[in-house]
Amino acid sequence: MRIAFITDLHIGAEGEKPMDVDVRQNFLNALAFLPEINPACLIIGGDLCYQTGDRTIYQWIRQQVSRLRFPCYYIAGNHDDSTMLAEEMNLTHKLQDGELYYALPLEGYPALFLDTSRGTMSSTQWEWLREHLLVLKDNNVMVFMHHPPIEADVRYMDATYPFQQSNQFLSLVKELPCHVTVVCGHYHVEKTVLRGNLAELVTPSLFFQMKHDPAHEAVIDHYRIAVREINLTSHGTSSTVHYL
Repeated sequence: MRIAFITDLHIGAEGEKPMDVDVRQNFLNALAFLPEINPACLIIGGDLCYQTGDRTIYQWIRQQVSRLRFPCYYIAGNHDDSTMLAEEMNLTHKLQDGELYYALPLEGYPALFLDTSRGTMSSTQWEWLREHLLVLKDNNVMVFMHHPPIEADVRYMDATYPFQQSNQFLSLVKELPCHVTVVCGHYHVEKTVLRGNLAELVTPSLFFQMKHDPAHEAVIDHYRIAVREINLTSHGTSSTVHYL
């Protein structure tokens, strides 16, 4: 199965160009590229909105995605409103106490979609995740979430906007006999982090990419956007990042 993953769209109001970047056109360019990899589905990994959740932005995104010939799945980022996102994308049945998380079999491959929009997960979501991982422990598991669950050597983001429950995530995963692949965004860089049975694939943004070295401020590296291609086969999981 082939999956397309895009993240950190940061789309503003109609006519707005955040930091003078035409983010709406970037999103349309990413969608136009998808036929080249012919995915079975698209996953949008959070931060659909520029700063805060906005119904008109979600509606515009939904309108563009509705033209695709394959399904699209959503997760919320720290610049989203999970409830509003669920309402506009017809996912309210997957909302639990304001968090949008769910499980899907992607052509038989187990996949979990988490909500880290607050930088943390509730105890209810943790228990849900623990129960699902225990059930799936004999399978290699795909997890989609906005925040990288462990530090990714992007010094400013690791220090300023990290996932605040990394140790808890690692403790849960390392006890499993299976391999867990996490596909995420948030950091506006491309990174692969391996730790034990965990592989973390940090995906570039559709807005701008950051340098990973500076510790005290966010420094833009470049404005090339990217789409991540993920291939799930009987031989394992592979991934390629396509810069447009």
